[in-house]
Amino acid sequence: MIDNTIGGGDPGAGRDTWTRGVVVGVDGSAEGYRAFDWALAVADRHHSLLTVSHAEPLPVGPTVPLPTYDRAPLHDRGDEILRTALARAGNRPPGAKDVEVSVSIGTPAAVLTALSEDVDLVVVGRRGSGGSAHALGSVSAATAARARGSVAVIPASTEGTRPKRVVVGVSFEHDLTTALTLAFSEARQCAAPVKLVHAVQPLTPLASQSGSAGTDELYRELQSLLDLWTARYPSVTATAEARRGEPAEVLLAQVTAADVLVVGGRRHSRLVGRLLGSVPDILLADATGAVVVAHASRLDPGPHSELS
Repeated sequence: MIDNTIGGGDPGAGRDTWTRGVVVGVDGSAEGYRAFDWALAVADRHHSLLTVSHAEPLPVGPTVPLPTYDRAPLHDRGDEILRTALARAGNRPPGAKDVEVSVSIGTPAAVLTALSEDVDLVVVGRRGSGGSAHALGSVSAATAARARGSVAVIPASTEGTRPKRVVVGVSFEHDLTTALTLAFSEARQCAAPVKLVHAVQPLTPLASQSGSAGTDELYRELQSLLDLWTARYPSVTATAEARRGEPAEVLLAQVTAADVLVVGGRRHSRLVGRLLGSVPDILLADATGAVVVAHASRLDPGPHSELS
């Protein structure tokens, strides 16, 4: 559980411990190692155990009988990738937890999805070793869609490992606790401001004629949300605004490569899949900085936020 103690004088400051840990997937690609750097920094900030995971899928085909396939080269490759990642660790803060490693045989997205149930955050590069330069990678897309917990997707363009600002996409249709807890916890550890952004869908002509009562209520809800969370995290500077436009376009216009963007997510099963062009997909593919899809975990009391 994330320790987000509330009280006078912000007693939880410096103690936002993610006790279940952080997992990062590496595959030998530049973006995978970039994701490792980011994950290590966030794990150290939150006094959390980091597990570095590498999964090698078995070759499948009519000429490769699985029972007789030699798995030793796959483990050797995994060990080499993990050693390369760990060599990037450098100097770490006093008291930092050890880094664990895990080599698996299996589909990377399936391995990371299974691990997501028991950790605070899964981190993955946006495009892996086989990814296109102009598309969301299959592993990051599948992990973000199917994970049972929160997933951070890190593009190569991300600036630094300590965000200068945390931007949260706000939807009032579902509970926002998971996304906001993660966002304010990270902001407090980074001494960074939080910006809540709500996208107001363009009005139809009929809605425009009916007046602005609905809009006024929306602004009151947004202000109430801001008041609630700044009371919980008094040391975090936070602002909120609503902008007209499509959610993905509005949020992309608000973030830079030095920010982290946090949005709620709806978990999709492997069989059902997800709709192409959903808001999280667009953000994960096009944002220049880190994007966290904050799925509600099984321990959360209510439904999670959805932007889709």
